[in-house]
Amino acid sequence: MRRAAGAAAILCALVLSTPPAHAVSPETLESVVSVLPVWPGHAQGGQGAPPGSAPEGSGVVVAAGGLIATAWHVIEPAERIQVRLTDGRILPAELIGHDRASDIASLRVEPNLPPLPAAPRPAVAQPVCAIGNAYGLGLSVTCGVVSARDVSNAGFNPVEDFIQTDAAANPGSSGGALVDAEGRLVGLLSAIFASQGDTNIGINFAVSQPLLQRVVADLSDDGSVSYVSAGWRLERLPPALRAEVAAARVAALAPQGAARTAGFESGDLILRIGPRRIHEPRDAIGALALVPPDGSVAVDLLRGQEELRLTLDFGRQDDETGDAAAEAVSGTPAPAPPAPTGGADCPYPLPVCAARQAVFPIESFDPLASAVRVAADLLVTNRHALADRATASVATPAGPREARVLASAYRGDLALLQVEGLPEDGVVLTPEPRRDEGPFFAVGADVARQEIRVFEPGDLILPPADEAPLGRLHVTARMQPGVSGGALVDDEGRLIGIAVGGGEGRYEALPASAVDDLLAQRDAADARSVQTALGTAFSGCADALDSVAGAGRGPLPDQIALALTESCRASENAGQYLEAGRVLGMTGDFARAIDLHSAAVEQVPNSINARIALLVSLQLAGRIDAMLPHARWLFGVLPDDPQAQRFAIQSGVWGGDPALAEAAYTRLVASNPRQAEAARRFIDTPPPAPRAR
Repeated sequence: MRRAAGAAAILCALVLSTPPAHAVSPETLESVVSVLPVWPGHAQGGQGAPPGSAPEGSGVVVAAGGLIATAWHVIEPAERIQVRLTDGRILPAELIGHDRASDIASLRVEPNLPPLPAAPRPAVAQPVCAIGNAYGLGLSVTCGVVSARDVSNAGFNPVEDFIQTDAAANPGSSGGALVDAEGRLVGLLSAIFASQGDTNIGINFAVSQPLLQRVVADLSDDGSVSYVSAGWRLERLPPALRAEVAAARVAALAPQGAARTAGFESGDLILRIGPRRIHEPRDAIGALALVPPDGSVAVDLLRGQEELRLTLDFGRQDDETGDAAAEAVSGTPAPAPPAPTGGADCPYPLPVCAARQAVFPIESFDPLASAVRVAADLLVTNRHALADRATASVATPAGPREARVLASAYRGDLALLQVEGLPEDGVVLTPEPRRDEGPFFAVGADVARQEIRVFEPGDLILPPADEAPLGRLHVTARMQPGVSGGALVDDEGRLIGIAVGGGEGRYEALPASAVDDLLAQRDAADARSVQTALGTAFSGCADALDSVAGAGRGPLPDQIALALTESCRASENAGQYLEAGRVLGMTGDFARAIDLHSAAVEQVPNSINARIALLVSLQLAGRIDAMLPHARWLFGVLPDDPQAQRFAIQSGVWGGDPALAEAAYTRLVASNPRQAEAARRFIDTPPPAPRAR
């Protein structure tokens, strides 16, 4: 089973637990089968194995000629596949093709089974029933409702267009049918969220019938799936704009892409693609996945204050003869075609997708992190992924390999691993000079998908501060747990930095020059002692944080608070400074919290997250005067950010800088008039400033 970080996401079938809303006819059941894959080293379902002990799934007949759709993860490792019909017959099945991006596979069997008819678009709260082979017990039916439509951000697959339902979940029904009251196909059961104890929490997903039919049609043609590309890069809106409109913003356009040809411009806000409302870039991926390769789709957008409708046409492509004729007539070379991408599972430039081959999942002090190959037998990762461990386990295509930690006198959050057995023809990324022009892409381990992937791109917020030897790149390129130690690359796949982490749309990476420093300081006389001291301190700080995790908001005994502060200070790790400061601030130890948060800002001066943490500690402590320089800096960097505006107004009013407060208020009026009214009252009749604590 595959699990999603935070809420164990189990790709398995769904069995709805609410009372049946309507009967399911025997004819409907004839269109659903049990899928019995033969996995290496596992018993085969349908051969007398105890229920739940063999890998089993479900399938849905979707077209005449015995064409069956199922979930790819059910049969991916299979050496051969059989299906069991409702009458008990077990038949061999032929794999027609699969699409990893949507987790759909198609099979064919000899009998001409009746296909399920397609359902119209369901309504939210509409009754639906799930039919699946739960725990290998044979087909069962349970019912619930449609909880949501157009779900594209569940995080299971690169391409998602899910129907969410309140189905309970059990292994074995993946690939089963979600049907309406008339027995028509609403979707293909695919994935669920569950609690850490595998308890169903009623958040479960089926691939929508339109996406299913679109993918199966392509698979029937040639065994593969082609997705259209608009030739644009979309980005999330900043919080200030999200207060006014939910949309995805066009950040860049390919010179000869469909979007450029249709008349789109950078800065356009995409509101709707076809019938689907667009709130963020992932929605656009799901909407475009429904468009066939030679099709077209209407797009509603906002340009300035004007709403427009343009059409993306994916069938208008000049052939080579036409291009050659145009060049002969005009004397101007025909424009170059759009840069190719890595396909649906990596819809980014090919060099970016190729960088995945240079990134490996590792397990050490952190249960899952990433590491970047920088030489034939050398990987770079974060020190915090290793702490005081001398080895790490590296997942390679040939199986796990043990890596040895090499000493270096470099004091930042990087460490070096030496490992034998990496692919001889694999990609190696070498550090490149810093570039400030995006887009940038984080490449690292995805916990839910259990693979190395490229995450949504972003741009540079701030470069490393000149005066900070351990300074970091600050980007909007998305990262998540597991990506730490992975690569930050540009659109040509060049190594720009090593991912560290972050949040709230602000992420950090150590620049590629830090990798050069790490390698250069391997021969330093104090390399071993530095490596040991920092690793031991990091582990000690982590233990101290764990020991006070359940302490609540009451004050810690001074001896424990002092030990926590000293051990985390010794780690010289900005991330631990922030976490220890947060814990101490919650217990009311504001002086030590401020000390640690100040240390984080000193080490990484351009870290927005560190500045915000320090501002919070200073405000809780009532040290308004000390807030002013940090509030000025934050507002200067992010004038449209609501947090920056709030700190600027508060510290400006209470700290005696009315010009700062008025400047932030002016920005707030433009982005959020309703909040600006409250801010105006605060500025005109301020409450007493917090007392120093």
